[in-house]
Amino acid sequence: SQVQRPVGLAGLRAAMWRLLGTPTRGPLAGAISGIVGGASIVVFASPQASPTAPPGAAAAREGPLSRVRACSGSPCARGGSTVRCEGGGSTTLAGKIDPYGGIIVDALALPHDLPSFEARLDASLAAWRGSNVRGVWLKIPIRKSVFISAAVDRGFAFHHAEPAYCMLTHWLPTGEANPLPRGPSTQVGVGALVVNQEGKVLLVQEAVGASAGKNIWKIPTGVLEPREDIRDGAERELLEEVGLKAQFVKVLGFRHTHALPFGKSDMFFVCLLRATCKDTSELTLQRSEIAKAKWADIREFLEQAPYPRDMPVWAELYAACVGTDGVVGNVRGIRAEKVPATPDPKGRQEYYYF
Repeated sequence: SQVQRPVGLAGLRAAMWRLLGTPTRGPLAGAISGIVGGASIVVFASPQASPTAPPGAAAAREGPLSRVRACSGSPCARGGSTVRCEGGGSTTLAGKIDPYGGIIVDALALPHDLPSFEARLDASLAAWRGSNVRGVWLKIPIRKSVFISAAVDRGFAFHHAEPAYCMLTHWLPTGEANPLPRGPSTQVGVGALVVNQEGKVLLVQEAVGASAGKNIWKIPTGVLEPREDIRDGAERELLEEVGLKAQFVKVLGFRHTHALPFGKSDMFFVCLLRATCKDTSELTLQRSEIAKAKWADIREFLEQAPYPRDMPVWAELYAACVGTDGVVGNVRGIRAEKVPATPDPKGRQEYYYF
C-alpha cells in the first residue's frame, strides 16, 4: 500500500476482504473504487496488470492486491493541510490551506530537479482544481529559479520578489475575477527633523543622490527596513548618517506620492526628534552618504530655493511642522505609544499612533 495518510483502516480492511472474498469463476480482474476516510481508494487486482504497471508486468506477480492509491479530497476539510497523492510516479506538492480556501505551497518541500517539479505541479493543479482550491501561492527559492518558467507556462504570475526568492500566484477558479492582493506597492520613508536645546535644526548635504553637489541642505532621510517601525527607522537613519542619538517625539506630517520609479508609491513621514548636542563637533558623518552637516534656524531651511521653498508640497509640509509661535514641533502631530505585541513569544513591541 502507498497510502500517504490514515484513510480509515477498518474501511480499507473491509474493502480488501470484500475484494478477496468475491466469488469468481476465474482470476479476479478489474478494479474497485471506494471512499474510505475522505480518500478515494483504488485497488487493482490480479492477474490483470495495473494501469500504471510496465507493459507485460502482471499483477499476479505482485500478489492479490497489486496497488492501492490514495487521492486527496476537499482540502478545506482537513484542518489546513494538503495531501500528497501517489500515482504514476509523482506526488502533489505539499502545502497548507489558507483561511480563504487557497493553498500556500511549502517551499522547503519542493523537488530538487525540474522534471520532478513539473510532474508534481501538474498533478497538484489537477488535484487542487478537483478540490475547489482557489488561489495558489508558490514561493520559489533563488537556488531553484529554473522552476519559474515551468510555473509561468502553467498559468502562474509574478507577485513579488526578494533577494532569496520569487513569489508566484495562480487563481484557479474560472469565470471569477482574481481577488488576490497585489504585491507590495508602497515604499515608506522617514525624515528626521532634529531639534537641539537651542531650537536649531540639523541639516545635511548628501554625498550621493539627486541633490549631491548642488549645495542643497535637507534633513536626514532614509527608507524603512523590512518590519521596522516609523519611530525606530527615524532614530536609526539619524544614527547611521551623522552618528547622533536622538529621541523620537512624534510624527509632524507625511506626504503620499505615486511618482516613484517602477510604478511604485511612497509615503514619507517627517518625524520630530530631540537631541542634546549643540555643535557639529559631536557628529560622525557617514561619508559614503553625507558630505556636510550643520545646525541652522528653521527659517533658513524653509526659505532655501528651489527646495523646499519653490516646491509646493514640500513647502507646505515643512511649514506645517512649525507652530504659530515659530517653535519647531509645537504642533499637535501624531504621537506613538508602545504596546506589547499580542501574541508574541519573543516579547517584541509594537506602536500605535494617535
